[in-house]
Amino acid sequence: MGKQASRAPQKSKLRVSRDGWKERAAEKQRELKRLRVTVRDLINSREQWKERAKELREQVEALQQANVSSFGDSPAWLVFGG
Repeated sequence: MGKQASRAPQKSKLRVSRDGWKERAAEKQRELKRLRVTVRDLINSREQWKERAKELREQVEALQQANVSSFGDSPAWLVFGG
């Protein structure tokens, strides 16, 4: 019974150690998941802003083309200048 009695504290320490390890591992997994979600959201946001910038750039080019074609080859400052 001497060995059984001496193993009880060891088992308790191992159990506490294991439980601590499991909790730390679970916390790391939660943090990884949170970071993955953040990265996913940032990537989606970046793609939306890229698309918006592309649309606006195309609008600017279309307006510049319309401006040039409506005034011919003369620059706008000549038409509105004094």
